[in-house]
Amino acid sequence: MIQRGICILCLALSMVGFSNRSFAQKGKSEFTVDYGYYSFYSFLNVGLNANTHYSNSSGTGVITYRYYLTKDVTLGMGIGYENISTYGSFVTFAPELTVSYIDMRQSEVRVKLYGSFSAGVVAFGDGHIGYGHTDESGLKPWAFQVTPIGMRIGRQIAGFVELGYGYKGIFDAGLAVRFPKYLQHKEPKAD
Repeated sequence: MIQRGICILCLALSMVGFSNRSFAQKGKSEFTVDYGYYSFYSFLNVGLNANTHYSNSSGTGVITYRYYLTKDVTLGMGIGYENISTYGSFVTFAPELTVSYIDMRQSEVRVKLYGSFSAGVVAFGDGHIGYGHTDESGLKPWAFQVTPIGMRIGRQIAGFVELGYGYKGIFDAGLAVRFPKYLQHKEPKAD
């Protein structure tokens, strides 16, 4: 039931963000690329696997599309990937809400502090091989990220760091590129 609801939410947000050009281009949009470490899946692996000292995590690579609903609120969709050698691989799809609580717009170097929350689904590829093991691969409602502290430095192109817990990890850092206004779609004027 929860898994179906999350899938429907992910699909609806994808349709709003990508298919309806006139709505999606009213505000600014951006793409982010980031890398996180010490994810929820890594901690879950420690609890389930006795041989954790032989376990290696790839860390989590994430690509996110964000749409600015207002100057302080974005709605987006993140896709992340992590592989843990003794556990399996995780491909995460999670809608994301970000809210800025401090924004120094007027300063020469723009610094923004924000928080975010995302929840979605993960496609889990079970990496365990062995006699008597049940393959647990499939779509799971495990994906979430709670980030109470995020700091972004820059304007059109910005670097950011985040502290949180979930599929991105405890530590996450990356680069954001916001589309300039002149690249956004404009409706033609009526004659």
